Amino acid sequence: MSEEIAEYELPGADARDGIEEEDNPIPKWFTISFWASVVFAFIYAPYYLFSGWSQVGQYEAEVAIAEAHAATVRAALPSTNPYRGDATAIAEGTEVWTTICVACHKPDGSGLVGPSLIDPYWKYGDSDEALFATVAEGRPLGMPPWGPTLGNEKIWKVLAYMETLPTTQSPGVGAPDYKAPGAPAN
Repeated sequence: MSEEIAEYELPGADARDGIEEEDNPIPKWFTISFWASVVFAFIYAPYYLFSGWSQVGQYEAEVAIAEAHAATVRAALPSTNPYRGDATAIAEGTEVWTTICVACHKPDGSGLVGPSLIDPYWKYGDSDEALFATVAEGRPLGMPPWGPTLGNEKIWKVLAYMETLPTTQSPGVGAPDYKAPGAPAN
């Protein structure tokens, strides 16, 4: 019986399918690469953590540059509407109003999804600068920023048109005391 087993044995103690496992050393390039990466990690980690060069540091530097740029842009803008009372500019502002603003503020400015623009209540202020900032930069939970789309000139023109809308003293959509028609009384 031992002769039958010997007949089926493959050469070498660890042979499988005629392939023997040999004990070859790890290649030199692999060993050198491994130890070079360990040395690099010991140098890079303290440099990254303590030099200020990091993702957070880069973000803060970019924010500072953006804020400085925004401040120079804001300083260059007029603080009052340069198109107030200009009939040509108001006509151009009317086109923008009917194309874009009507969807949220209705044709008469009384408000639909957006707040009323003809009542005395202005959440973010009613100065020319505040109105320009609202349109250009947008406001949370509703008003999208139109500055990149319209540009400064069109924003000033639509604000000039908005000043021509008839006003009312009763609170409109968005005012603190506003009650929608058909809303239950508290």
